[in-house]
Amino acid sequence: MQLKKPKILLETIIIAIIIGILSVLPFLDIDIDFGIMIIIAVTLLLSFWHGRLAGLINLLFALSLHMIGVFYLRGEVPHPLVYINIFSLGLVLSYLGGSLNEIRKTRDKKIMYRFRKNADDKNRYLKISRAQQDIIGELEERVTRQRDSLNLLHERIKEIDCLDTNMSISKLLDTIVHFSSAESLSLWVFDKNTNKLKLRMSKGEEQTGREDTLNLKDTIEGWVFRNNQLFSIRMSLDYENLSELNHRQNIISCPVVLDNKTWGVINIESLPFIKYSEYTENIIQIIVNLAQPALKKALEFESLLLGEEQNSITGLPQFTQLYRELDKNRYDESGTFNSSSLVILEIQGFSELTEKYGLEKIITLQAELARGIAERDTHSPEVFHYREDNRMALYIPHMDYDGCSLFCLETLEYINSRFWTLEGKDTYFEVNIGYSSSGTGEKMDPDDLLKKAEYLLEIQKI
Repeated sequence: MQLKKPKILLETIIIAIIIGILSVLPFLDIDIDFGIMIIIAVTLLLSFWHGRLAGLINLLFALSLHMIGVFYLRGEVPHPLVYINIFSLGLVLSYLGGSLNEIRKTRDKKIMYRFRKNADDKNRYLKISRAQQDIIGELEERVTRQRDSLNLLHERIKEIDCLDTNMSISKLLDTIVHFSSAESLSLWVFDKNTNKLKLRMSKGEEQTGREDTLNLKDTIEGWVFRNNQLFSIRMSLDYENLSELNHRQNIISCPVVLDNKTWGVINIESLPFIKYSEYTENIIQIIVNLAQPALKKALEFESLLLGEEQNSITGLPQFTQLYRELDKNRYDESGTFNSSSLVILEIQGFSELTEKYGLEKIITLQAELARGIAERDTHSPEVFHYREDNRMALYIPHMDYDGCSLFCLETLEYINSRFWTLEGKDTYFEVNIGYSSSGTGEKMDPDDLLKKAEYLLEIQKI
């Protein structure tokens, strides 16, 4: 039983002094019994409001001053037994008032507890409501994005399809960033020399503590590479072996597969919480799968650049030389686009012919056919081997689209009128032709020329 605030003690003493003095002042003409009733009433009030101790202090001070005032100011002798009974009554009332005070405080505490609980529940429901609104907004945005996502995704995949490997990888990562809202991601490829994963390219925020090489056994990227399986951070809660690996910077890790072999791993290191879902995982896998042919083509071209410049059988320049020729001659001295054309010849049934006569004989005859076609034209076409063994390419400078169309018709007529003798047998070639032109009417980069000519070849197979 104590007064928690010194201010309450001071106020109680002051009230007791005032009540005690006022109850006996002669000029107020207050009856002694009425003064005692005032003291008892104030004692009960203070004990009810501030507790038993406040009531007891008030009773002691006020009753003591009352007894002194009665003796000195009114000339009466206080009867001890009467004041003992009054003090006892004050004690009982102080205890009763204190009990009522505790009941009041308990009730107030319950009310405050319910109020705080209601406030906490309201805040919790408000947070849930806001989270639901965010989710609803995300779903609405996702539905809205899907209207144009197919066209946009198609355009993005077309941008990935180029012969510059670094550009192709950069466009791939940019596409993933666009569709997943990833804040940081990286591409890791296998290095045969060190038997480790090596950082090929990264986008977004720089991650602290990121290394340039990763082990295959004790990293999430290594696990994805070895198992050719997507990793999502929630999997670390279900599989103990994954929880033991370092997944501090692994939210989603997706394998990149080329020719049925895992070539690399794309790792999402930072992603907004609202964007983390199976939808994001699926869209990343779709983008990677769609980009695989373009990425494979770019890597093959990169390998060609590091390899031979001329074919070992025919001595004709390889595809790398053709690409350089296209890039070198696309502008004239004034800086405008040159008129030039590209023709691709594709031998049908190439695999059957090579099985029957051998690869070297067929490639030699194929080169002879391409040379014969080039010698017939006055524009002096240059002959090149193309990406695949069954394709040859002719680069024809200063020839526009109409001239190239006529050239292809004459070429088909020439091929259909010729035959070659192989092992004593007359052999005819069936050839598909794809072509494209660049000039004043349609200005195209080397990649565009190649894509358009290859497209014409592909539609002939349908």
